[in-house]
Amino acid sequence: MKKERKNKKFLLDIPEEIWNKWKNKVPRSISLNKALIELLEREGK
Repeated sequence: MKKERKNKKFLLDIPEEIWNKWKNKVPRSISLNKALIELLEREGK
């Protein structure tokens, strides 16, 4: 049986310049959503 995972959804209000600098560093092979999740996991430790 697969464990159901709950997700938190929310809108981000980030200055465009900061967002663009961050997203341009994320490799194209990784979705921005996955990159953000990885960033939150690292910061949460």
